[in-house]
Amino acid sequence: MASFSMSGLGGSGLNIEDMIAQLSVAENKKLNPYLQKQSNYSGQTSSWGKISSALDAVKSNLTKLQDEGFNGVSIGTNKAFNATASKGAIPNSYSVEVEQLAKAHKVGTAAQANNDTQLGDGAGLRKVVISTGEGKPIEVELKDDETSLVQIAKKINAKNGDVTAAVMSAEGGKYQLVLTSKKTGEDGEISISVEGDDKLGKVLNYKQGSSEPISENSAREITPAKNAIISIDGTKMERSTNTITDAIEGITLELREVSEKDPDDATKFKPETLSVTADTSKVKSLIEEFVKVYNNYLNTAATASAYKEPEKGSGGQLAQMNPSNGALFGDGTLRRLTSEMKSAISGSYGDADDLLKSLGSIGISVKFEEAKPGEERSGTLGLLSIDSKKLDEALKNNPNDVEALFLGKGAGQSLKGALEDVFKNYLGDNDSIPKTEGTISTAIKGLKEQGSRVEKQISRMQERIQDSLDRSRKEFQRLDLAMTEMNNMSQQLQSALLGIMG
Repeated sequence: MASFSMSGLGGSGLNIEDMIAQLSVAENKKLNPYLQKQSNYSGQTSSWGKISSALDAVKSNLTKLQDEGFNGVSIGTNKAFNATASKGAIPNSYSVEVEQLAKAHKVGTAAQANNDTQLGDGAGLRKVVISTGEGKPIEVELKDDETSLVQIAKKINAKNGDVTAAVMSAEGGKYQLVLTSKKTGEDGEISISVEGDDKLGKVLNYKQGSSEPISENSAREITPAKNAIISIDGTKMERSTNTITDAIEGITLELREVSEKDPDDATKFKPETLSVTADTSKVKSLIEEFVKVYNNYLNTAATASAYKEPEKGSGGQLAQMNPSNGALFGDGTLRRLTSEMKSAISGSYGDADDLLKSLGSIGISVKFEEAKPGEERSGTLGLLSIDSKKLDEALKNNPNDVEALFLGKGAGQSLKGALEDVFKNYLGDNDSIPKTEGTISTAIKGLKEQGSRVEKQISRMQERIQDSLDRSRKEFQRLDLAMTEMNNMSQQLQSALLGIMG
């Protein structure tokens, strides 16, 4: 029997999912311009964030230099107290005796048989008022089922006032409520009064400053309030706290324990010597840190604005911008910022009679980058380096001039003053220009807004791409159906022809 065939007929053979996948790759290329913009805005935002942090580090260093650096002193170790120095401390020596530590006032109820028994008269609401010195009184309202020691303590502590309450064990398996002032010294003396419940008042009432209980069953003093008593160079003084900040200018005393008794006279205390000596090591370390954070700013700015040779095009195409360029390459704002920073660093400051007026005069100079033949330069220009020996000599022989150079004196200009103008404009760190309105914050805000718009464009484009793919899928499905029907018809014709020829 003769045979007859029609090539290509026998089912559509279309791989719709493969065809859709190929179309999806092609369609998604439409997103590339938007994705590139999104990446650019994100990179610029990140770079400005790093520059802001680097600039803020310079600002913070100068603030620390002013608060701590040129007031640098070292303090010896003492047993009865710990001393720390801040701005205003000057080298000196003091004789200190700690005669008494400040203690917090404690008041407790008489012992009660149970800690959960209601102690009120059951006549409705009553109020407990607790005062500590001149502090704001604590007012606690108690219901009939809230007059046990446990409930009273819970209600007092919920107020988070100037006293804490705790139920403690007492002799004979009994319990007592103990109130402790959060303030040490006589300023924290406790008084308690109950309004609207005489029965509970007999348990809780306590008069401030009373060393004896009103009656056998009323509250009594457990620990008296005591002020700290110290003597400095023979001058005695009392304070309500063991942290004393106003006895010696620039010195904070943390009292630890009462001084030892004088071995030769038990009625006297043995004094300890508080030694405050000049220390230039701290100011030097802060100046070294200044150089470090300033150089870090320059490196950060150089990375953000880096330029690389364009990539050569292939097949006669034009050269393309190098993707390794910094995110802020060509940004005029960053160029101005760096220029203003370098201008401030190279300025001359202080008064006319000062010997040291520039960073170079104290051993801080611009280091020029050296690169061997064939090596690529970093692109960071204007880095600072320190001549440590020259800086030591300046701090030793002319500390006031060095301070005037950095911080100024009188009406004289200073490095800090010049840089503060930069910080004000770019960081927005004062009242006239809020931080949110500084140049950098404004730039970041604009970039985020543009990024948000691009994100919406990407979303709309993705929707259009998906709609296009859905339409293509339906067209392919219709084509597949049509080809299948044609194949079926071809098979029927082929069968008919074979029947005729057979």
